[in-house]
Amino acid sequence: MDGPEGVRGKEEAAPGREAGDAEEAGDGFQLVTHGKKKKRASGQEGGGAGSGAVLGAGSVGALTKDKGAAPGTKPKVPFHDPSIPRPQDVYKIRVDNYKPFEHVWLERSEDGTRPVHPLEKLPVEHFVDRNVPECEPVKPADIEDTPFTLVEDHKGLMELAKKLKSVTEFAVDLEHNQYRSFQGLTCLMQISTRREDFIVDTLKLRIYIGLYLQEPFKDPTKRKVMHGVDRDIMWLQRDFHIYVCNLFDTGQASRVLQMERNSLEHLLLHFCGVTAKKEYQNADWRSRPLPEEMIKYAREDTHYLLYIYDLMKQRLQRESTPENDLLLEVHKRSNEICLQFYEKELLTDTSYLHIYGLQEHELNAKQLAVVAALHGWRDRIARQEDESTGYVLPNKALIEIAKQMPTDNGHLKRIVKSKYPFVESSLDEIIYTIWNALEYSYAFEGIAEQLKKERLEQLALKSVPASDETTILDAESDRSNIDPACQSSVAPSSTANVNVASDGGAGFMNETALISSIHLEDNTQTISSTKIFETLPGLTRPINKDALSNNRYQLLKNLRDPL
Repeated sequence: MDGPEGVRGKEEAAPGREAGDAEEAGDGFQLVTHGKKKKRASGQEGGGAGSGAVLGAGSVGALTKDKGAAPGTKPKVPFHDPSIPRPQDVYKIRVDNYKPFEHVWLERSEDGTRPVHPLEKLPVEHFVDRNVPECEPVKPADIEDTPFTLVEDHKGLMELAKKLKSVTEFAVDLEHNQYRSFQGLTCLMQISTRREDFIVDTLKLRIYIGLYLQEPFKDPTKRKVMHGVDRDIMWLQRDFHIYVCNLFDTGQASRVLQMERNSLEHLLLHFCGVTAKKEYQNADWRSRPLPEEMIKYAREDTHYLLYIYDLMKQRLQRESTPENDLLLEVHKRSNEICLQFYEKELLTDTSYLHIYGLQEHELNAKQLAVVAALHGWRDRIARQEDESTGYVLPNKALIEIAKQMPTDNGHLKRIVKSKYPFVESSLDEIIYTIWNALEYSYAFEGIAEQLKKERLEQLALKSVPASDETTILDAESDRSNIDPACQSSVAPSSTANVNVASDGGAGFMNETALISSIHLEDNTQTISSTKIFETLPGLTRPINKDALSNNRYQLLKNLRDPL
């Protein structure tokens, strides 16, 4: 999985969105895996909670068409519809964005230090079904001919739980949205049995989902078929305290089978001859009531999944050998994903280095100090107001402010152009934060130099012809055999550079390698970073230079005076 900022940035550039959409909408993402009050955006005021609450137009008319688009072109599906009020306001959803997430419904280990996933007690072989049916799997009826239930109330959820008790397998998918909430919200849950399709409104029924559906998801005798579940598993735990046992991930199966592509879209076409409507892939699933087209797209995600499982299981068994049990391998991989635990993202000393696209800019120490300070301010506001970080201040705008380092309100307003309500209502505070960051920018001199060095090295690697990359990799491979006594003279970023080149040389240094190369010894996770700045209500107070930790001082010394 991508790191939190990596996922956030990549989703901002998701298919079906124009390059300027993220900046205009101010969308941002706060996702963890293992994630103004004076001026409010249009539609932010929410109505009362209850079954009658409406989120957005919810009709085909909600689709938008580009101005000047050619006649006959398909209208675009809005990725983030600004007319939709926040579900937190409509359905009174309250989340804690500060405390570490607690898996309260799980047993604890004997020493009490960690939660115990119910899957830990079950051997993976227990889930492998090697029964081969005598006849070929039967393709399900068309969606139009299959019973469908939209579950929107307590009674409907009870009926669904009762039906899941009577089956031995069901398919599941989730629709999620990161816009206008810090951690994101699960908007829909699609479930299909062999005979029926269900869509559960997980916004309206959020507090009841876990109570009624925890057992069938945890039941090891019931097979759950899902596709590409890395993030779905996290969302189920975070929003509903649901933990999955006996999973078959068709995404992992496609990888084990080395299929041409691993997307559900490809599997639907390959096995079922169904062409999914890609334009709904990134639709705004907070919309209520849901248009018929979005309901159909959501149903397709699970309607054919049990049939795809049947066909993939047969192929896995056919292509297995005594030495290479492919079916078992899929179950092992699926289990490993289920065993992950959701953890809430915490702000650390190096969190700002994860900002998507940061490495593309050559920033000096002062500018980097402003990036770190604004990142901390944005994180605090987003947690406090339960907003997406990109709605508070998008990455692109944050970096531009850091580049220009405005020291008065007028300059700052010219940069942001009144696009971001939280910035507009906090101009004085942001200017103070920038002044404060500039005063202590000396602490970022070494890191800025290291970033510049890594960027230049990556540019050099990208310019090397493909025929020469092998030589570079061979040379780095030889370097890995250097006598340990001599390794201190090897640049700490060498391994990271080889990793990037081996991935095709695309992009700049990956975030994990970058953070490793400028690792802070004292990396204790805290909600507010206190190494350079101490966050107080409404202000950022400077820490005295002498109060910097010895570990940070040693880091800065090493970066300024490399071996």
